Amino acid sequence: MTAAPAVPDSWAGETGVKAAHRDQILVNEVRTELKGSVAAWIGLASVTAFLAWEFAALRDQIGYQLWFGTMTVFLTGWLIAWTRFVTRPPPEDAIVSTWIPCAKAGMMLCNLATAASVWVFLPASPPELRALMIILYAWYLIIQFAAASEATQVLTSAVVMVLGSLTAWLLVARPPYALPLACFLPLFGATLIAVRRFIRQAVVAATAARAETEEARGELALALTAVARERDAKTQFIRAASHDLQQPLQAAALFLDRIKPGGRAAEQAPSIGGLRQALTAARALVTAMLEHLKLEGGVIRPRIERLTAGDVFDRVLLTQGPVAAAAGIRIRRAGSRVVLTADPALLARALENLIANAVRHAEARRILLGCRRERGSVRLWVIDDGKGLGEGDEARIFSPFEQGAHVGASGGFGLGLASTRGLVALMDGQCGVAKMIRGAAFYISLPVTTGTEAEDLRCAA
Repeated sequence: MTAAPAVPDSWAGETGVKAAHRDQILVNEVRTELKGSVAAWIGLASVTAFLAWEFAALRDQIGYQLWFGTMTVFLTGWLIAWTRFVTRPPPEDAIVSTWIPCAKAGMMLCNLATAASVWVFLPASPPELRALMIILYAWYLIIQFAAASEATQVLTSAVVMVLGSLTAWLLVARPPYALPLACFLPLFGATLIAVRRFIRQAVVAATAARAETEEARGELALALTAVARERDAKTQFIRAASHDLQQPLQAAALFLDRIKPGGRAAEQAPSIGGLRQALTAARALVTAMLEHLKLEGGVIRPRIERLTAGDVFDRVLLTQGPVAAAAGIRIRRAGSRVVLTADPALLARALENLIANAVRHAEARRILLGCRRERGSVRLWVIDDGKGLGEGDEARIFSPFEQGAHVGASGGFGLGLASTRGLVALMDGQCGVAKMIRGAAFYISLPVTTGTEAEDLRCAA
């Protein structure tokens, strides 16, 4: 795996937040400096061609040949890389891992050739051309300062190598004004480095601030979406409550109007029965609302104890057995002797929600209420032979205010399965549903605690 490029000198002292955006800043700079690199390539190629023509008499010297060969390879490779980068833009990870290190190595090679050329060209230059050569070397450093990005340029090493080589030649050759030039050139290089570092820090700060602003904007958008979703859910909850509660209460009022004081019991029995059913439905809706609000408020605290599945089944059938019988549904039970650890009231309420869901919406004829041990858990099942689930119901019916494709005439808020999930989560369990060819199989999975298995064996014996 290719290592990431070393952190540039101007990154020293950056905060952790800015350093986190280092790769992003480098990649953005490489992409935005493409036009500037074209201008720099044209300028450097023109100067190279001028020097090759001007010092053609030195073509037999090994120093000239090394300089000309190095610059030819560098400029050719630069042009090929630029063309490929433009025509087939690489991904960000390739820019960081491959393109930036290669570009930096090429710039180092160019700096080395330029620094060495001082000892090739200046000794052979007349005084007028020598002054032009010094200007060209300074121009070379300015091009690096202006055109190359922080990722690809090596301005400090260029200043040290080029100006160091030029200053050394001045001190050795002693041309006119050698000492003032030898003092001025390092000062010129230090100024370039200081200005570049100042600009670099401003660029890094601005880029990092922009990136942090984008992140904050994204987080704000997510928070606003969550608030809007919660607001919409509460609005839907109020709308559903006002609508669904009106139906049984209106029905109760109608049945109550039919009951006449002093009427015969046989004639008023249907009205009394309808009144009882309407009030039972209203009570179930109010209970579902209160249970959902308690779960949201976090006021329910489980009291875990060890018990058998049969103890919970008895509690569930006490409330749901008559309702199922009135709907013509027969409930069977299996695995009553399995030992588990749970809050009896919470587990019974969760199973009641599952059975009530099957009675209201599944149009089933039989319901199996069972329990069995599995590896590391105890699983309770509520399986019906009704209409089953619609496409995609498994992924959403356990969310608040969501209902399946097959909703019975009694309606509801879509809170029963959501409450079941919340109640089971309080006991560190999970719940879910499995689709069947006919019907649906809802389950509650609870963790096994130490000692459960031993008690399970004693109960079985």
